[in-house]
Amino acid sequence: MLDFNDLWLVRTNPENTNRLKEFLENDIIAIGWSNLLDLTNMSKSEIFTELSRKNYSCSNVKLGVINHFVNNIKVDDLCIVPNGEKIYIAKVTSPYYYDTTKVEDGYPHQRKVEFINKEKPISRASLPETIRKSLGAQNYVAHLRHRIEEFKVFLTETESGSENINLQEKLKKLLPRALDNIKNAMDSDDVQRRFNASVEVLRLLQKYE
Repeated sequence: MLDFNDLWLVRTNPENTNRLKEFLENDIIAIGWSNLLDLTNMSKSEIFTELSRKNYSCSNVKLGVINHFVNNIKVDDLCIVPNGEKIYIAKVTSPYYYDTTKVEDGYPHQRKVEFINKEKPISRASLPETIRKSLGAQNYVAHLRHRIEEFKVFLTETESGSENINLQEKLKKLLPRALDNIKNAMDSDDVQRRFNASVEVLRLLQKYE
């Protein structure tokens, strides 16, 4: 199971442009407010001052979102990154940093992440209902600390299900060889081997009647 201490919701649309493609290709998460300069080492109050200086709306909600992203998210925290009906899981691998090359694109405030399920996103419908409801928060970043234990249980169950599917696939690949072995046993000169093979054939017939 993934080991993490805290859980966050991070959306893919800084400045109202969907950047999922860029997130996945570059292993990043990001927020907008591109007129703000580098916020590295800024406290919440300093971020508030910077917002005011740049004539941004200074609501507590917006300030909280930026402060979460810059200061409160930690390396090794887990982020749920929804995109429509697909849910990606990202583990944070870096502190906040400012990418000057993405100012014009509208997402210079970034963090590096490892997307755990980049190739196989989870369906939103498969999530527990309480977590699905939590994803309804409209903020770009939201703290989901009250859903940590539920999400850990969900991940454990999901991993267990995947292991069972992998085992079934491996057994299916072995089936032709197993049938050949039974056929060879049926043709054997050894009476006991023929008897055992016959019993196995009858058992299989009863199972799939």
